[in-house]
Amino acid sequence: MVTVNTEKPEAAFGSSSILPRRISSLALVVLLYTAAVPFSPLSWLTGPVVFTGTYFLDRVLAGIILFCAFYFQWAIASLRAAVVVSIPTGGSATQLRNGRMERGGDSNVPLWVWRTSDYWHFALAEAAVLLIAEFGGSETMRRLLVAPVILVLWLVGWAATPASLKKWAWDHIKVYLFFLVLDELRNVGLGAMQGMAGGQRRRRQW
Repeated sequence: MVTVNTEKPEAAFGSSSILPRRISSLALVVLLYTAAVPFSPLSWLTGPVVFTGTYFLDRVLAGIILFCAFYFQWAIASLRAAVVVSIPTGGSATQLRNGRMERGGDSNVPLWVWRTSDYWHFALAEAAVLLIAEFGGSETMRRLLVAPVILVLWLVGWAATPASLKKWAWDHIKVYLFFLVLDELRNVGLGAMQGMAGGQRRRRQW
């Protein structure tokens, strides 16, 4: 068991203490959207090589990844106490309780402890990186800068989000994915039927 020093919850300083952070998070969401869009993470990874289904997967996943990053931006700004940033692996979890990291529940690999005092350092660094990505004039640099920002937002934001809210969001995301895939299958079916009809018209002309 590792003992860590943590600050007192910000609730002790009044509920209005998080207001500046929340306001700044909205500005960062706008900046992130401006710098990230168009956002196609799988196509970014494949580069010039085109894999079958890449664009479909981007259509399915890109919006969810980016929208969740927007929420995580707000969740990080709303934190009132430190959290352990970790990667879920299954088994027993590491949690921060009374200034100590304890295990219990689902397993996680702890990475670091995020303190509320870290927020402004992160926010300023994020703003600088996103401004460079947006106005740097290089598409490759934009992708290389935006991707780590979204990754960090996911890591910290996941730890900052209550389990009940994550479960609620996942239930709704599954419904969204179902109808999105259904719509894509409908488009593919319509395209195939139109192609067959066009081929039959061409054969009749000859």
